[in-house]
Amino acid sequence: MMKLFFLVLLGMAVFISGCSGKAVQPEPELNPSGVSGKINKDAELAYAKAHVLWRNGVCENPAKAAGFLREAVKLEPTYGEAWLRRGRLLIQFTEYQAAIEDLDKAVRYYPKSASYAYRGYAEFGLGNYLGAKKNYEKALELDSDNGTAWNFLGELLIAQLKVDEGCDALEEGADLGFPAPYDDAVTRGVCVQ
Repeated sequence: MMKLFFLVLLGMAVFISGCSGKAVQPEPELNPSGVSGKINKDAELAYAKAHVLWRNGVCENPAKAAGFLREAVKLEPTYGEAWLRRGRLLIQFTEYQAAIEDLDKAVRYYPKSASYAYRGYAEFGLGNYLGAKKNYEKALELDSDNGTAWNFLGELLIAQLKVDEGCDALEEGADLGFPAPYDDAVTRGVCVQ
């Protein structure tokens, strides 16, 4: 009888302690600052402050954003997303050579489709069509659903007088949710719907 009592007591202790055979998940840590913890916290916060200054793909306060991004890459030199954002800011002001330097770092530390697409756009801005095309192709190899890369490729092809191919690429970008370049090309009579 005493043996049965101890077995029941032991079973209850196991059940109450959470050792019932089910994995007990630890409570997630709270992260009120929103930083990933993977890189320098202050660099991430500086990047976040710059990031919110963009509306519809255009930076509304370039001087402020430039300061935040300069701080982010100074604190974390391998912060690829910050290099990408800074390269995009430089493109906005047609500083294509400086943009390429930043976007080279973005490609090195953040080798994502967007990094290649924007580096290609900067190459296109300098008239380096071959470099632009190689970057767009790499961007689309990494993510064939990158509507921005399709639009950039379409603009390049049209500039090379490959209008039908360019319009197809712009239409692909439009189908992926980025219709403005295609709509503009149709309005100008470059592409036919």
